[in-house]
Order: sequence, then structure tokens, then C-alpha cells
Amino acid sequence: MTKAQVWKLKTAFDGIPKPENFELIEEDLPRLKDNQILVQAVYLSVDPYFRIFVGSDGDLPGEQVAKIIKSNAPDYPVGSLVCVHAGWRSHTVVNVTKSRRLELIREVPGLSPSLWLGTAGMPGVTAYVSFFDKCAPKSGEVIVVTAASGAVGATVGQLAKNLGLTVIGIAGSKDKCEYIKSLGFDYAINYKEDNISDALDKAAPNGVDIYYDNVGGAIADTVFGKLRSHGRVLICGLISTYNNTTEETGRNWSKDILFKQLKIQGFIVSDPEHSSRFSTARNELISLLRQGKVKAKEHVTEGFTKMPAAFIELFTGANFGKAIVKA
Repeated sequence: MTKAQVWKLKTAFDGIPKPENFELIEEDLPRLKDNQILVQAVYLSVDPYFRIFVGSDGDLPGEQVAKIIKSNAPDYPVGSLVCVHAGWRSHTVVNVTKSRRLELIREVPGLSPSLWLGTAGMPGVTAYVSFFDKCAPKSGEVIVVTAASGAVGATVGQLAKNLGLTVIGIAGSKDKCEYIKSLGFDYAINYKEDNISDALDKAAPNGVDIYYDNVGGAIADTVFGKLRSHGRVLICGLISTYNNTTEETGRNWSKDILFKQLKIQGFIVSDPEHSSRFSTARNELISLLRQGKVKAKEHVTEGFTKMPAAFIELFTGANFGKAIVKA
């Protein structure tokens, strides 16, 4: 009988997650039935949104690249790799006819399978579809991207630069700012050291056309004031607010929205509206990665037992690039 290691939420989060919030248990897995496969985690994704989507039974969500080690499903041979939303588990039994979140990976020479959790996966597709389908970008415009060194932000910035926009990235360290400049960003603002308002005035004296927001909070308050008439705002993440224990009141955006006639939209890639775009976007991103027109950076933590530590780093700024745990 196969045993699985499973991370569970032991105590509810209160502010920034802590090691004592988690517990590692062992679980006996059942024998395979028809149309079932047994997979072993190879790479696991760590994302900030896990913070607000923990299951009622303490299950921790998340996608992983896993290897099929046993199979009772003819189209899923042993040794193949799959993307599966299995959560924080070392081993999982998956019914291939019932799982809506299972996909065989078409391995591409020169690209690590871990990229299917990042730039060639959900974060990359989020960046691609939201930028091209929702932001209405045009060559010559100015875009500001927050969390610019992360998997989504870095991809958006590179796509924007390839299209001919002026790209301003906001990140949280000198190293991260240097990194996004190496990707082709025109300007990099260190929100921990720079005055964001002054830096934006220098980089975009005539204002900003698109604000791609992965952060929310006080930075968003500042960027809103720099938007031009008919500017667009795409809200993709709110990492600055996930650990808030009280409701915070920020700047009143209503005046900007009204008088500048701004267009504001939230974006969640799992919405069924975007399902038909996933395959096309992924294939285009794979092509761009192979051509070197889009580059990816991963922050890899070794060891399944380090899942909580890798997750906590997301909220302290210690990670740099797409957070991945190598089991």
C-alpha cells in the first residue's frame, strides 16, 4: 500500500503565515480502480492566493507537476508527467475521467517541466490572456506593472516590451530591479527605497495608460493618481492585503475613475470565459521561451518538507521569481 505525505492547515492563519500553522501527516492510499492513476509529485507550485483558498478540512490547494508511477488508464502511461491540482501532497490517486484539472505534459527540449507551473502554465497564461485580451495595449503606451519580478509580472512586462510599450516595473529590492531591467523593462522602481510618486513622474511625465496590479494597497493608491484619461487597470492580485487582519481604508478612487473615465477590471484565469484561450496562450508562450523573447526565473526550494517555509517566503519578500518546491 502506498503512503502519502500530506501537508494540512493545523491552525487558522492570523496575519503572515507561520510554521506552526501547518502539520505534516501520513495517509494510506487505496488500490487503483479502473481509469485511475497514482502520481508522485516532482515539482509543486507555491502561490500567494493559497492564503485565502484553504479547504474546510484543512486541505491546502495547489498545482503540481507529477510523474505517473502506476496506471489503470490506457491514455496515461507510467513514466509520463502530468499537471494536476493535487494540493500539498507527495502522492495522489487521480481518476482521469472525473478530474477537471489533469493534463499530460508535452515535454519540450530545453525547457524544464517546472515551467508548466510558471511561465508555461497558469501564471504565464494569466499574464498573456489578461494583457492581450483585457488591457487593449497599443505600441507607444506606458504600462506600470507591480510585483514585476514575479512570474506574472515579469511575463506581462516582457510581452508589453515586445509590443512596443514603455514598461515601468515596481519591485522590492535592488536585485529584483536589476533583474527586470535585464528583461528589457525601461524603468525599475524599488518600492522599499524609492519615492514611487516621484519616480513615476520622472519615468512617465505625461502619465500612465495601463496599470497591471498584482499588489493592491498603498502602491495602487499612488499609481491610480498617475493614470491618464481612458486609462485601463487590470487587477490580478492583492498580495499586500492577503494577511490583513482588519479592514483597511485607502485612497478614494472614485474621482479618478469618473473624471478620467478609467476602465477597471479584475481577472481570474480559472473563469470559464478564458478556458478556450489556455492552450493557444501556452503554445505561444512556449514558442517565446524557446526563442528567448520571454525569459523565466524560478525560486526553487528543495524538499517536500519545506513547503510551509517556501509559502511563508512569499509574504516576506525572500523569494525571487516563480516559487517552486522540488519534491
